[in-house]
Amino acid sequence: MAEVRLINNLKGILYYLDTPLLDFEIKERELIKAVNLSGSKLFPPELAVWGVSYGNLNAFFERRTMKEGCMFYREHLKAVGLDRFDFDEYIHKNNGNNNVDNYWVRFSDHGAKCFKDIADR
Repeated sequence: MAEVRLINNLKGILYYLDTPLLDFEIKERELIKAVNLSGSKLFPPELAVWGVSYGNLNAFFERRTMKEGCMFYREHLKAVGLDRFDFDEYIHKNNGNNNVDNYWVRFSDHGAKCFKDIADR
């Protein structure tokens, strides 16, 4: 059975390096808050081209995760502390970062507080 990759509840500030871009909150699969903090500058493609919406934020985060069935998938989940895939928890565990670009999410109650925290891992 394929994994469901829909964000249920997520609240944080999307950053590019140390530049805050978007203060957002998703509650029960609905974008209830989206405050543009950068005038849309440095937005990732999904948001810059298609606009800020629940679906586009979901697509952005989905692009940043390993696909089910790829090589070392189970090992990767264990390495980030998950027994099974949980999209919201996966994003929390890695601060929304994928180690290919410089986007990440700062959560008020969890994880990295600056980009250096992520870069030092």
